[in-house]
Amino acid sequence: MEIVRVIYHHESDGWWAESPDVDGWSAAGHSYSEVVKLAEEGIPFALEHEAKLEHFVPAGEHVAA
Repeated sequence: MEIVRVIYHHESDGWWAESPDVDGWSAAGHSYSEVVKLAEEGIPFALEHEAKLEHFVPAGEHVAA
């Protein structure tokens, strides 16, 4: 199964994510968990096949599950 990296970014008004492995894909939301869900749904859709996601969060960020 293909491994896809997802890089998360935290800003004052929410979170967003991008993947260097999926051209043009990004997602944004109010919480980390919301953006993770969007990644889990959106990346396989964009690739048109299942993939294993590797999640990368900025060092020192608090992530509520």
